[in-house]
Amino acid sequence: MSKKLLLATITIASLLALPALAAVPTDDPVVARVNGEEIHRSDVMRELQMAGPQMQQLPPQMIYPQILEKMIATRIVSQKGYADGTQNDKEVKQRVKELEAQVVAEAYIHKLVEPKITEAKIKERYEALVSKFKPQDEIRARHILVKTEDEANDIVKQLKGGADFAKLAEEKSKDTGSAKQGGDLGYFVHDAMVKAFADAAFGMKAGEVSDKPVKTEFGYHIIKVEDKRKSSAPPIAEVREQIASRLGQEMTNDEVKALEGKAKVEKFNLDGTPMTDKKSEKK
Repeated sequence: MSKKLLLATITIASLLALPALAAVPTDDPVVARVNGEEIHRSDVMRELQMAGPQMQQLPPQMIYPQILEKMIATRIVSQKGYADGTQNDKEVKQRVKELEAQVVAEAYIHKLVEPKITEAKIKERYEALVSKFKPQDEIRARHILVKTEDEANDIVKQLKGGADFAKLAEEKSKDTGSAKQGGDLGYFVHDAMVKAFADAAFGMKAGEVSDKPVKTEFGYHIIKVEDKRKSSAPPIAEVREQIASRLGQEMTNDEVKALEGKAKVEKFNLDGTPMTDKKSEKK
């Protein structure tokens, strides 16, 4: 598959799990009017889906005002452009044609692939993954991270004197993410942490607190091991969307390869001369 087609495939596959290509919902309120032209909630959701994965991870209500303002500005300028006849420019028509081709390709491949992502196929893939799953040792631990060894030793003394680990973590830990949970890091396997931290934590017993600080590149840690267990495969409900997305990507690749195999494709260099097939040259 050519690099261009592969990139197109990735773009198309990324849309398979999105509801935008389905029918517009009946409950689709107007969220803005620009000189009488309506912008609906479905318009905003489509814009959000094109905003990239980082933006999509944020709660929609957080970035909604920003997206809406951008859409309003676009409508204001485009209305002026239409009034000026800019839509008839040769360059504009070419770009619209290219964008239309991309949307048609996405919609077509979605129509081909989406019905094939059945519950039976998702379950079959899940069971195949579970059959290959190898349980690993996991621990659940808390930690308190500080900058200096003196600070760490002082915390160790406080803990030995009966201080509450979770409370000290909230007050003292420089790891602000876990500090809010009393230093709780949840369950993790050995390779998920830096070696010095993991070696110390996995060498402790459940309920044990490190009697001396553990130094890593991040600072000095005091560790408390809460629990030990063997890891288990996540239930299908937790990974269903990831499996469906992966199946969609694979099916999309297959569909594009099949179409490419039937298509007559001629390639040329930037100067217009025929592009030599390097595979043929080797033969």
